[in-house]
Amino acid sequence: MKHSESHIQMVADTLMPGFIPHDPKETTLIFHFTLPPDESYKVEYLKSAKNVWEFSKSEKVVR
Repeated sequence: MKHSESHIQMVADTLMPGFIPHDPKETTLIFHFTLPPDESYKVEYLKSAKNVWEFSKSEKVVR
């Protein structure tokens, strides 16, 4: 099953608060997650000038 970019971003936005780095100087946040039945994705967030984490991109992880 192919998940849409908007669906991937919605799930990533929900999970993202649990992955925020402790170091306030970090400007990039990358994490992986899996959607049923067995699709894994890597997503990237970049910290904006206003100190807000913004979704940057996603890619399907092939295992």
